[in-house]
Amino acid sequence: MALVVRTGPQEYECREGVLKTLTERLKARTIHQVILVHGTVSWQKALPYLTPLLESGIEVKQIDFAGECTYEEVERLSSIAEQFEADAIIGVGGGKIMDAVKYAAAKIAGTEAILVPTLASNCAPWTPLSVMYSVDGVCLGFDMHTKQVGLLVVEPALLLDSPVNYFIAGIADTLAKWYESDKILSQPEHQANAFLLMARSAALNCKVNISQYGRQAVKAIESQTLTTAFVQVCETIISISGLVGGFGDSYARTTIGHAVHDKITIFPETHSFLHGEKVAYGILVQLAVEEKWTEIDELLAFYDELHLPKSLMDLGLNHLTVEQIAAFSTEVAADENLLESAYLVSDQAIQEAISALETYVTQTMN
Repeated sequence: MALVVRTGPQEYECREGVLKTLTERLKARTIHQVILVHGTVSWQKALPYLTPLLESGIEVKQIDFAGECTYEEVERLSSIAEQFEADAIIGVGGGKIMDAVKYAAAKIAGTEAILVPTLASNCAPWTPLSVMYSVDGVCLGFDMHTKQVGLLVVEPALLLDSPVNYFIAGIADTLAKWYESDKILSQPEHQANAFLLMARSAALNCKVNISQYGRQAVKAIESQTLTTAFVQVCETIISISGLVGGFGDSYARTTIGHAVHDKITIFPETHSFLHGEKVAYGILVQLAVEEKWTEIDELLAFYDELHLPKSLMDLGLNHLTVEQIAAFSTEVAADENLLESAYLVSDQAIQEAISALETYVTQTMN
């Protein structure tokens, strides 16, 4: 399996007041015309930070995001950018906007992606890939890009003004980096590869930072207090977690945790749950496959504090039949990204793990 290293954006900065520098940074890149893709609620919160850009003389065409990162939406955005002769596409919003903007810009020669995240919910602003969905919200997998994000600027005060459940989902998604990559990256044959060692170090950094500062960071966002712990966790979610797959490629990108997320989206009941919340459940399934019940105990306490789903019941899927779980398990075991990572597991092992986890969580709660 070949290792291709894709580290991250060409330029990144995270600090309070950083968006005041956006206009000069665009001009330094000879960017004079842009399309700006945004959502609704998050745009109202981001607008005060971006008013200087809108009044700068740089020609800005605002585009409402369609809601899902679909192939149709990517084509629409790239077509608008080409017609407008945009030098860059600016994405302001959450992960799906980030992914759509990256993809649209990657399709046009000479057009940069400039990202301004309004949530710390995943590493989408960092990575040169896009997770694709159907218009109905079913995950279709991810596509890699041949160019990086040109500029990523993170305003912590803007992230602080985001919904706490998205932040908690980001914490869970980042915690997964360690559990999903460790089994592969710890193998003896990978200890002589400098980049795989870097990937494992980044994954461990994710676990340590989330474990030490995650609770403090959640309290900070709940009280709307900008703290060092909050900024550190935000950077871990957005940037350090992106380095795990960036350095480790398929050896470190996804295993059972994300495969469970990708396949569980076939059930409409899960569409109201965030990406990281479904990944949180997937981590437990993976640990159940590996029979690491002591680690599951540690995570259950953490999940309870943050109100993360621990079972099919928590996801509104306790009605699934044995046959439906078996079919779902087969889909997970056959996940393309799971197979590519060389983390091989049988559908029977996944089905047994799901059943054992459900029983264990129920007994623990009682």
